[in-house]
Amino acid sequence: MILRRHSFLLFFILFLFTQSPLLAWGAVGHKTIAFIAQDRLTPEAWTEVHRLLGPSQDLVSVCTWADMIAHTRSETAPWHYIQVNVREEQNSYDLSDICRDHQCVVDQIERDEEILKDRWAPPSAKREALKFLVHFVGDVHQPLHCAEDNDRGGNEKWFRYYGSQKNPNRYTWVNLHSFWDNLLEPHAKENPRKLAAQLEQNLTEDQINTWQGGMPKDWAYESFRIARDNIYSELPAGPLLEKNRWGQDLPDDYYTDQMRKIVYERLLKAGLRLAYLLNQIFQDQ
Repeated sequence: MILRRHSFLLFFILFLFTQSPLLAWGAVGHKTIAFIAQDRLTPEAWTEVHRLLGPSQDLVSVCTWADMIAHTRSETAPWHYIQVNVREEQNSYDLSDICRDHQCVVDQIERDEEILKDRWAPPSAKREALKFLVHFVGDVHQPLHCAEDNDRGGNEKWFRYYGSQKNPNRYTWVNLHSFWDNLLEPHAKENPRKLAAQLEQNLTEDQINTWQGGMPKDWAYESFRIARDNIYSELPAGPLLEKNRWGQDLPDDYYTDQMRKIVYERLLKAGLRLAYLLNQIFQDQ
């Protein structure tokens, strides 16, 4: 019985930290973004959201749908990210060269906007576009969904993770991308409704006015710069696999509040911008 318990625990830990690179933020992050957005929808936008999704659903209930269908609809997999190399000079206008054939999160956000604005688009197409949009606005604010270091967005950088106690004999192997996708959950079992309210409580009008505008490529470039300057800057270039993975630990910064503050700001910005988009889209409908 004890052996089974340990086996199950090991399986759960591996499941948590080796999920597909599509699972940005985990459920807590995506739901937090959706709650923030819902708090700021206009009555007109709320009406359209309920009309498209039905009275029993809202932004929170559909915000992880795009992850759930990714394995059965493989063509949607590239839509969750854009791979911008952190070791090369980039600016926001370079992103269109990187996003070929519109197969990236930036162009897919714009595509979903166009569908939702189209008066002649069938309700089923608009419903799907809304469900994608809610998720992709969250994804584009996850730094490692907008950057890479010849490591598949951090999926090929493996480290030992000791947790808050730093017990030298107890650690979990984790790749950088999966750790960032789940950066909220390993530290605390947070309630997304409460977390959204907590983050919104500290918002200023200046922040709202400054953050809620912009275009998807601007948000992606913002995420890229965070990845370049705050996540990858102290890490060795390229993948850390096989021999290297067994000798590397996550930097000490991950045991402080430094990365967590970045996460909170990204969630806030994503929620504000999602609400801004939907309010603009549905203002004349």
